[in-house]
Amino acid sequence: MFKFIFALLVGVAIGYGYGWTDAQKHVKNVAERVVERIGGETRERMGNDVDTRYQAGDSR
Repeated sequence: MFKFIFALLVGVAIGYGYGWTDAQKHVKNVAERVVERIGGETRERMGNDVDTRYQAGDSR
């Protein structure tokens, strides 16, 4: 049990340190940057605005 608690505390300390330095370097948090990086190129094609889709004559 002690090993588990120790590993958990070490992981929290490392994660907190990483998060602190990351927050000092960047304005946006990690989750926002990951979403922008993953969905940035295909975000326009994946839209679900029905009005815009039918105004453009797209019948998908």
